[in-house]
Formats: sequence, C-alpha cells, structure tokens
Amino acid sequence: MQVYANSNWASLKKILFFFIILLIAFLPISSFLFFLKNDAFAGYFPPKFFMSESIHAGHLPLWNPYINFGFPQYGDMSGGFWSPITWIIASTAGYNAYTLTLEVLFYILLGGIGMYKLTGFWNMDKRVREIAGVAFMCSGYIIGHLQHFNWISGAAFLPWCLWSYLSLLKQFSKNNFVLTVLLFYFLVSSAHPGIIISAIYFFSAVLVFYIINKKENINRTQQIKQLFLMHAGLLLLFVLLCAGMIAGYLDILPFFVRGEKISVTASLGNPTSFPSWISALLPLATVKNDNLYQTDISMRNNYFSLVLLLFFLQACFSKKNSWQKFLLIAGFLFAALSAGGIFKTFAYKFIPLIGYVRLNGEFGIFTLLCFIIVAAIQLNKFIQYKESFSVLIQSIYYTILFILIVCIFYGVYFAVNGKDSFVFILNSIALQHTLPDKLKTLLDAVSFNDTLWIQGSIQLIIWLGIKHSLKIHNFNLLRSLVVADLIIASLLNIPFTGVGKTSVASIQNLLSQSPKGIPVPILQPINKIDTLQVNVKEIIGDWSMYNKQIGVKEEVAYPIILKNMHAYFETNESNPRRNFLNYPFIFVEGSQNSDQVVIQSFSPDKIALRVLASNASNLILQQNYYPHWYFKNGEHTGLVDSAGINFMKAPLNQGENNIEFNFEPTLVKRAMLLSAILFITLCLLLVLPLPFNQIKIIPDHTGTC
Repeated sequence: MQVYANSNWASLKKILFFFIILLIAFLPISSFLFFLKNDAFAGYFPPKFFMSESIHAGHLPLWNPYINFGFPQYGDMSGGFWSPITWIIASTAGYNAYTLTLEVLFYILLGGIGMYKLTGFWNMDKRVREIAGVAFMCSGYIIGHLQHFNWISGAAFLPWCLWSYLSLLKQFSKNNFVLTVLLFYFLVSSAHPGIIISAIYFFSAVLVFYIINKKENINRTQQIKQLFLMHAGLLLLFVLLCAGMIAGYLDILPFFVRGEKISVTASLGNPTSFPSWISALLPLATVKNDNLYQTDISMRNNYFSLVLLLFFLQACFSKKNSWQKFLLIAGFLFAALSAGGIFKTFAYKFIPLIGYVRLNGEFGIFTLLCFIIVAAIQLNKFIQYKESFSVLIQSIYYTILFILIVCIFYGVYFAVNGKDSFVFILNSIALQHTLPDKLKTLLDAVSFNDTLWIQGSIQLIIWLGIKHSLKIHNFNLLRSLVVADLIIASLLNIPFTGVGKTSVASIQNLLSQSPKGIPVPILQPINKIDTLQVNVKEIIGDWSMYNKQIGVKEEVAYPIILKNMHAYFETNESNPRRNFLNYPFIFVEGSQNSDQVVIQSFSPDKIALRVLASNASNLILQQNYYPHWYFKNGEHTGLVDSAGINFMKAPLNQGENNIEFNFEPTLVKRAMLLSAILFITLCLLLVLPLPFNQIKIIPDHTGTC
C-alpha cells in the first residue's frame, strides 16, 4: 500500500511539474489575457460550438444547418466530431472561449507528459525524460501552430501512441493491446488528416525496424507469426472502433471539394523551408523577414532547446545505437517532406496518400519527435557513462558560440546603423493607451535585426550556463536551464504566432450574443440576415456560424465545402438561381405571397411545417442537397429532389400540407452506435482484471539506450 501511495504521489508531482511549466510558458494563453488568434476561433471553434449547443438542446448533432447552407457534421475532418474529448466537453461544460482555450492547453500538457512517458521506454534518467517532455511541450511546432487546433491535438497523442505501440511489441498483454487501440483512436479522431497519413508511414517504419532489429537466437518464423496475429487483431479492433468515423468520411467524400487528390503545384504549399531551420538556434528570428523564409510564419519554428540541439548534433557525428540511426533517418525524411520542393514532388508521384497533404509543414511534428528522442538518448549516454566535455562536444559548442556572437553583432550593427529597431520608436509605444495596443505597436516595430540580437543575447547566456553545468556534471542545473530556455523562447514567440491582442473575455462577450440552444429560425429573406463588422468577423469568423439563422449571402471560408454549394456561389450574380437570396430559407416555389408557411418545430436534422398552398407546387428548403434527406407530406414519403443548383424541394398539394424534412443517415448512425459501444467496452476492459497471459514479442534489449 505504501509503495502504491508513493507511486501515485510521484506521478502527481510529475504532472504538477509539467503543469506549472505549461502555465508559465504559455502565460499569455493560460492567463486568458489574450485569445488564440486566426483559425482557432474562426475555423475550429464553430463546429464544436454547434455540437455543444445541439447536444444541450437535446439533439444529436449530425447535420449542421448554419454553415454555408448546411453539411453533415460527422464528415467534418477538422472539427473533432469523432473525438471522445470533444463529446465530453460538448456534453458537460459546453464550448465557449474559455473551454476551447483550456482544451488547447490540455493537449499541450498531454503531449509533454506523453514524451516523458515515451522516453521512459529507453530507461532514461528522469532528468533527461523531463527535459524531453518540456522540449516537446514547448517545441517550435507547438508554439507555431497554436491556432491550428487539430495539429496540436494530433501532436499530443503521437508520443503516447508510440509508447503504447512499443510497449505492445515488447510485451503483449490485455492492457497494452486495448490501450494501444484506444490511443490510436484518439490520435485518428483528433488529428488533422495530414498527421494521420504521416502516422501510417511512421508506425509502419517502426514495425519494420523492430522486426529487423532482433537477436540472432530469436525464431524469426515464430516472431513473424506472433506479430501477424497481433496486428491482425489490432487492425480489426481498430477498424471496428473507427466504424462511425469511416462511415462518416466515406459518406461525404463524393460530395466534398477536398475529397480528391490535389494538384502537384498545390501540394507544395506552406512548407517548412530550409531557411526555417535557423529557428533550431534562434527561434525568434523566424517571426520577421518573410522574404527569407518564403512560407507562413506558423510553419517556420523548429526549436527544441539548446541542450538537445547540442546533443542532437553530437549524435549526428558520433557512434549511434540502432534506435538513433532509425530515428535520424526517419526524422530527416520527414524534414525533407516538410520542406516541399523536389522531395514532396517525388512523394506526390510515388507514395500513396501523400498527394492529399496540402500543408507540408505538418510533417514537421514527426521530425521534432524523432530529433528530440535522438538527442535525449545521446544526453542520457552522457549522464549514464559520466562522459567528459569531449573534443567533439567542444567543437560543436564553440562553433555555435561563434555563430551566436556573430548574430548579436550583426543584429546590433544593422539595427543601429539603419535605425531599423523598435528602440527608435519607444516614445510612440509609450503613447499607446492600452496594454494590448502597446504590445501590438511593439511587435510591429520589432525588426529582423532586433530578433537576431535579442534572441542571440539570451541564447549566449544560456549557452554559457550549459557549458558550466556539463563540465561539473550538475544535471539538475542543466534541467533548470532547459526549462528557462524553453519558457523564454515560448513567451517571445507566442505573441507573434499564437495570440491576438483581444482578451478571451472579449471574445466570449461576442460569442454570448449568439442565441442559446437551437431556436426556430426567422422566416426572412436571406439577404436581410444580420452580420457583424469586418474586424469582428476576422476574429471569430462569419456571424452566420453563430446567429442560429439559416443562409448566407456569400460563401463562408470553412474547410468543409460541398461541391454543389461551391458551384452555387460560383454562379454569376445576374443568374436567376441567386435570386433565392430574396426568399427565406423555406418558401413555396412560384409563390406570390398568398401562401402561408409556419414552422411547427425545428431541429438541425428535422423540420416540421404547416403550409397552406394556393396551388399544387413545391416547397423549397435552402439547405444543401445531400443524400439521406427525406420528406413526409401526409401519407406521401420519399427522398427530396434537387431545387436549382444546390437546394432541396418536396411536393406540395393544394390546400393545407403538414410536411416534414428529415435527415436520416441510417448507416452512419448505426456505425456511430457501434463505435460508441466498443469505445465504452474497451475503456472498461482497461480496468477489469482478465486472465490474459503476457507474451513477449521482442526481447527487452530493444528498449534500452
């Protein structure tokens, strides 16, 4: 009992260690003083908000009627519809500006703890594991992509999946098997499609490496047989668990603009360009000088601490163990893919699925995962074997020291000589009335030369401290330096890549203007539906995603674009099909206002109406024409027909009609139920004792440094 209590206390302390660092390193976010900018609220929040509003109103959120005339919510690959975490939040506290922010912080914390857990597979020193965990949690990838919600959630589960998979390969057990299935489900249901595609190749490579990296006295035939049976069971259970997700995605793909392979040119967009690797030493330098990097600011940061950079470079030029060799190769291959260019073009033509990845910087998380582990193994060797400050380490150390000094002098000289620095407008900054305005003016005024001397000076001090701690073998001090290094790097970069100047409270005030629940929409012409000012729209996205009214005047920027809807908005303004904007979202075709339409009840996927028609006609529903929509008018039931280029219609009889529109994706709902039951069952299996024998698939030597 005492051992169990001590173990729990040690785990709690470790979580608390990462939690405190999270709060400090991400203070602009954790304090709620600033909101996650750009895509976080304009793109990722709306579907989550709809889900929580729908669930709390007692509806299953299968069809979202508000965004661009509606689409099946279960087909949204960016909204986290299939993630259990999304459902838990949506069903309990609900989504608002605060819970979305907390969810992002939770994923960052989860990633750091996951890396700590993963490095324990190689029996590393606890201080090395802590360094690796903090480095992953505060890495440049995380800092750069704070606004890209499903990039962060995908990154969070990667180290956990690798840990569970390696543990399963090492020793088969009920818990390892079930946990691996569940963790991979969390990854696939949370991550952006590009991360999922990358993970397929990464974990396949891990398996191949594991098979090759074996002792000669192992029975290869028996090993292959065991691996085949285990992976067959793993894959079968995983596919069944993903049944809902698979059914949902297959359902939408034929009608989805992005459901097809993109062009070669489009596949080269937003890389982590080679100049971006300056960030491995000077992360702040990537926030300015767009002409140098030729990519979006969010794709440039590859920082993972100075200490791990030192030992990563040592690993590159010294004797490596088999794991380091494998991870170096994998890391460099993903780095080449993330750089785009000829590497991505080759992969596009010859490697399946790679042509569906639009944003090449997405591959960077696998590069950093590999490089952090390689460096951590090398640092662990240094500690374990009590190595000295060798000639190789000295060479690397003094080379980087020289580079830092050059960068400092270069930055200072050109900043002063060209008056290209924020220091020359400090008076203007002081005249700003509010703190957010002061910060915005300051950030705008910081030049590329400023970033060189500011970051270079900070790195120089830390670099000298690293040398001192390594020489005297004070690894507690080394860990503290890494923590300080990554906290400073995070705080310097977050204002540029992660947050806007508005507070979370201000964002919530805007969102609070949205009507509660799922109200009955007003029957008014679509071109008269209220909108927000442009500056507000840039912060939280188009107001049509929140006002609980149906219909938009122009196409709203959102990842899910149905082909018919896209064609509808591409028609010429003079085209009569656009005259639908002069009508409510439900109206009688050819009506001269003598007909009456009354909404008796409304939910996202079921609308009941009473229509008094002067003549036999059609009732037009301005929702995207999509399979699984049915109508019922008295005894007459059937699939809806298309109206115009994009909408739906159902026949009306002369006189009074009691008509319903229903969205009923039967196959998806059944698959969704199967997934839910299986997920709950697997979670219970983790805690229920079952008499499974443990089988070692591969000997323990593969799990050591």
